[in-house]
Amino acid sequence: MRLFGFGSNQLPVNGKTVLITGGSEGMGRSAAIQLAKKGANVVIVSRSREKLAAAIADIESAALNPDKQRFHYISADLTNTSDAERIIEETTQWNNGVPPDVVWCCAGFCHPGFFIDVPIRTLRAQMDTVYWTAAYTAHATLRRWLAPVAPGSSSTASSPRHLIFTASILSFWPLAGYGPYAPAKAAMRGLADVLVQEIEMYNGARRNKQNAAPAADVKIHIVFPMGILSPGFENEQKLKPEVTKIVEGADEPQTPDKVAELAIKGLERGDYQIVTAPLGHLMRGSALGPSPRNNVLFDTVAALLGSLAALFAIPDLSGKVFKYGKKKGIPGTGK
Repeated sequence: MRLFGFGSNQLPVNGKTVLITGGSEGMGRSAAIQLAKKGANVVIVSRSREKLAAAIADIESAALNPDKQRFHYISADLTNTSDAERIIEETTQWNNGVPPDVVWCCAGFCHPGFFIDVPIRTLRAQMDTVYWTAAYTAHATLRRWLAPVAPGSSSTASSPRHLIFTASILSFWPLAGYGPYAPAKAAMRGLADVLVQEIEMYNGARRNKQNAAPAADVKIHIVFPMGILSPGFENEQKLKPEVTKIVEGADEPQTPDKVAELAIKGLERGDYQIVTAPLGHLMRGSALGPSPRNNVLFDTVAALLGSLAALFAIPDLSGKVFKYGKKKGIPGTGK
């Protein structure tokens, strides 16, 4: 059934506990609200206590079972490893000693610009706030989830736990003007591709009752949105070079609610890689490489069509940038 994209819900969250970083606004907040509507207990994390308090009120009001569900927020700076470890520990204590069932990494922001025009500190900040916040959170989460229990005490019937990354379609198709941002998202994709393989060692160990193994299977997922009309989008547009707006003309930004809705649908299908716009399927298909396939038939067709489209699209994108430089010269210098 999975071959054709059908099957049962692979992300049942009713009664489960979900931790979302970057959950005070944008896609993270929207995902928290929609999962609360499905019966999840939700913990959100960000730096701003004020934004967290406002968001948690909206999340609570969306609860499917207000008398049973619980909600919590944690202020943390996830560019610090100690804070990443703290949010997992605090959530586990709040959850009666049980680790969260789902951890969704949504923290981060985009700072567009030409690679040589932004200072090194900006390049480092993008890697810190985009890649390392996710990597630190994943490391702390997996160390907790994958701790072995005594042989014979784990059950293969236990519900899987889910670790979800939020990357960008730029992980597949980088564009001029995203020099600070696209590499960090590509690094996140690389991490997810490694973990989706490594995790099978631990899942396999659970199939032999003589092994000390984790208490539950773990599933890895990664979401690749295109443009999102998030609170930071207006500022992003101010920083974005003119030529970047030209080459990404086909990208129509989506609302955080729509992106979260489509991401959750993909997670419920059990997809490993999830895109949230039709054009994203072709971009993903042309760049799958060794990444696991969600659906053999669909992904094979998308890979063929995407690769054919790339024959025309890549020269077109480079050509637009070349013509822009020929016409206007180097930005900030005149002709």
